[in-house]
Amino acid sequence: MLRVLFNEPERIDSGLLLEAFDAVRAYMKQIETKQSHLSTSHSIFHRQAIWSKGFIDALDELEQSKYCCERYGERIVKGFLEEMTPQETDDYQRFVYFYKNAFIRLFSVLDKLGTFMNDLFALKTETVKSRFSYFTVLRHMHEKHLHGSLELQLYTLKVTYKVPLERLRNLRNMEMHYINAEMLDDLMQKEPMLGERIHIEDVKLNLSDLQQGFDMVCRTLTIAFTYITAYVTKG
Repeated sequence: MLRVLFNEPERIDSGLLLEAFDAVRAYMKQIETKQSHLSTSHSIFHRQAIWSKGFIDALDELEQSKYCCERYGERIVKGFLEEMTPQETDDYQRFVYFYKNAFIRLFSVLDKLGTFMNDLFALKTETVKSRFSYFTVLRHMHEKHLHGSLELQLYTLKVTYKVPLERLRNLRNMEMHYINAEMLDDLMQKEPMLGERIHIEDVKLNLSDLQQGFDMVCRTLTIAFTYITAYVTKG
């Protein structure tokens, strides 16, 4: 949808994105099959079908935000705001907008998955923490030895992508609860001198972190829904 901003054709799904989509759709198909074999309607299957469709939409929106962020990021060549042309300043502001949109959506997808697994597996994570995240659910599964093979795979992914995820999560928390995420570097620096130029954040590092975070989300959804489809098939 958003590729129209760059006069480009619609995305052709491939790679990790396609694998994640296929895993979710396989589960949705399994739910439909179960529903067709039941004489009465089961609200839990209806809820899971709607919920699963939401993952397709959420991942699609995340990818689009990431793509726009990348395209606008490619246009940024100056390291200081004062050195930018008006056009580059506009591109930088668009980069910041889509970057923030992307990392907020990234953790939104993960937290949706945590809530989904908590509901499907009756994990009762809410008894440990009333407002929980995906990572809370993962920790709860580990401590209670629940769905061990799934938890191990998801935990391995978390460790593999720990460094970029922590940077992105810090930015998300800063954006949601304190100040604008793009001002974090300024906050961490020493008190600026009068007239000192404003240095923008490391765009290339941010884009690298976002790509790794996106890869982690895709792999996480693929692993989770592959496991869930097998789980429902057995049930």
